[in-house]
Amino acid sequence: MNSMVRFFQVLGLTLVGLLTSAAAMAQGTCVNESARAHELRVLDEIQITELMERFDVVAAPQRLHHMLANLVAASPRLRDGPAVHLLAYEDTDLNAYAADHGMVILTSAMWSEKEELSDDELAAVMAHELAHIEGHDSLVEACANLQRLGQPGMRFEDARDRMALEMFNPRSTLARAAQQQLHAQEHAADVRAIELLRAVGRSPQAMVSVLAKIHGTTPSALNLLMGTTHPELRARLAQAQAAVDAVNPVGPPQSVK
Repeated sequence: MNSMVRFFQVLGLTLVGLLTSAAAMAQGTCVNESARAHELRVLDEIQITELMERFDVVAAPQRLHHMLANLVAASPRLRDGPAVHLLAYEDTDLNAYAADHGMVILTSAMWSEKEELSDDELAAVMAHELAHIEGHDSLVEACANLQRLGQPGMRFEDARDRMALEMFNPRSTLARAAQQQLHAQEHAADVRAIELLRAVGRSPQAMVSVLAKIHGTTPSALNLLMGTTHPELRARLAQAQAAVDAVNPVGPPQSVK
């Protein structure tokens, strides 16, 4: 589950501390500038257009649209903001994306009979993507990269290319810092998704089970070259389970129906 900036894809700092420092680093000029938000939206829409040119756009089942609407209604930040739309395309890989301006994108594999994801698990996927949208994670990440590069005036696209090159260098402190931020954002989105699931009456345990199903697959060659944008799976599952246990303090974790 990814943001459009990442486009498919053991923390050295604490989760809260890392997110706070990354956000603080990007605050002030970049994340609060409407021009920067627009710049990111244009890049996202270019990527979405390219994606839809490569794959067939399909209609997601109506129940998924209802799930998304219920989750949005449970989030004051999303409920009172711009509309959030659901887009889907035909693909056999389990993948999901989010764009800051209000777009959740799913592959058709998500609701295929072969994958057998439950409705609670599908809701968990969308809740995770909505958490990224709530936090404007892509914009925070993009602005933080400008600060890491020491180029606050650089275009996001150019900064993204520079950081992509850094990812090839295993000794790059810039790449390590960027990766830690991405990992922290993923953990935080998992935790927020669990809260949203509980708010709409769905099983929080679905977040744990769907993570195992989606990220328990073999990474692509591109991800192997570039370095993963997601935390190590066992640590991620453990943190997600801890968050589930925190919202379900009595008795064993709920089973996914």
